[in-house]
Amino acid sequence: MAAGSLRFLLGVGTAVIGAIAAASSEAQLRACQPPQAMREGWKTSFVASCTDRNGKVAGGSQIIHLVTHKGRLYAANGYWKDARNIWYGGGDPNAGWGQVLQLSGPDEPWVVDLDLGPRHLRTELLKSVTFTQDANGRPLAAPDTLLLASTFDGPGTAGVTLFVRNDETGSWTRSKIIAGNTGKKGEDNSVRAAAVYRDRVTGREQLFISVGVLGVFTGQYDPARRGTFTWSQAPESGPTGTRTLSIVEANDSLFFSEGARILRRIDGQTPRYAVVADLSNEVDAGTARGAFQSIGGIRGLSAIDGPVPNRKSLIFVWTSGKKSQGCVIRLDPQPDGSYTRVREACMADLVSRHLDNATVNFVLAAYNSFMPLRDPQSNERLHLIGMESYVSGRTRITAHKMSSSSGGFYAGAMYALRDAQGRWRVGEANGKYHSSQPELVSIYTTAVSPFAEAGGRTIYVGGYDPNDFPSSDTAWVFSTDLAKLVGR
Repeated sequence: MAAGSLRFLLGVGTAVIGAIAAASSEAQLRACQPPQAMREGWKTSFVASCTDRNGKVAGGSQIIHLVTHKGRLYAANGYWKDARNIWYGGGDPNAGWGQVLQLSGPDEPWVVDLDLGPRHLRTELLKSVTFTQDANGRPLAAPDTLLLASTFDGPGTAGVTLFVRNDETGSWTRSKIIAGNTGKKGEDNSVRAAAVYRDRVTGREQLFISVGVLGVFTGQYDPARRGTFTWSQAPESGPTGTRTLSIVEANDSLFFSEGARILRRIDGQTPRYAVVADLSNEVDAGTARGAFQSIGGIRGLSAIDGPVPNRKSLIFVWTSGKKSQGCVIRLDPQPDGSYTRVREACMADLVSRHLDNATVNFVLAAYNSFMPLRDPQSNERLHLIGMESYVSGRTRITAHKMSSSSGGFYAGAMYALRDAQGRWRVGEANGKYHSSQPELVSIYTTAVSPFAEAGGRTIYVGGYDPNDFPSSDTAWVFSTDLAKLVGR
């Protein structure tokens, strides 16, 4: 979850101690390692903190994104609640800020590819996007694929920065989406979603990127000045009530989610947005606006094959507030342009059965998106999401000091798999948790291996969620074979 106050909402205990590697001199000096075998077919790929081959510290409290780009794997980390950062007790004002890490091969250690720099706490956006037009709408000689990273300046006084990787030099170009004071503070400036989309009326291609509650901004790509964009002076869609977490294309339209609503772009010279789903009346009573924004509301909005031939359905997890049951909602398109709502499953029910009928008070799932996979045996289309849960009692399976006598956050890292018929099942990274195992807490992000020798059969998962508790050196990435993940 984002930097919200779930600790207050759920009334749990005191601070969490780093569960995978403590913030110690040994952790700081440990060299980043190639993958290490763990249990039940899982390997550790990355454990914070370590020193890479260039002498840089690769750390963090969480891994927010895993992205494949031009044959390599990249990870976006964050230092929310990490004691290395000066906001949480660190002594170096230049340390403990968001990074992009890179993995060049399946048997290599991770290295730091980008330091975002002071006041950029988390790398909230990391995405590989492809352009086919320049800023004037002219076709490019060949499609151009770029790796983008972004986040907001903590207090909001220095605008919002975009980082674009130059794959020839390995350097990153910095530019401003918004220069100067945004007029907002904290995650009201959150940058979590981006997509390249071509207007079906004008034919113009633009980069759409969300900036907190300000709305969705548009940028035109200039290949002559690689890594730079011409940005709209005002958001095309804004403002919104809560931050935007997803932007997705489906059925020749662009959709985005904010809080309890999903909106569709109406293309044309003067584009506008229409609401296609509104769950505002279903927000948990007593959940304050700031807490609801941190929890997210509609999470993981994605396009999938549904029951309507040649049309995509939209799918997401409804995180309703402090009592969220993590229910998966599918929206099926209708002939009149509307969408019919179908509830497929609630993750709280599945988690309860997985944990031997534990009482599950809260679930947050699908932090970023529903990742498509193929069953290696049947070739059936699957979708994968990660999640975390808060359970009553059962303190032997809850995260160390992220709990009280009444319950806490489950220490294992669970995922859920959806089959083509909309049926769901639950599994765990590194096998089912018990007290001798590292505390992983949540799967935030997933990716299929980009490495040729893996043959598309290795899955990487990464995560940890501080949940507003002190969390030093808790970021992690694990991997396993696809057949293991799907239970073959």
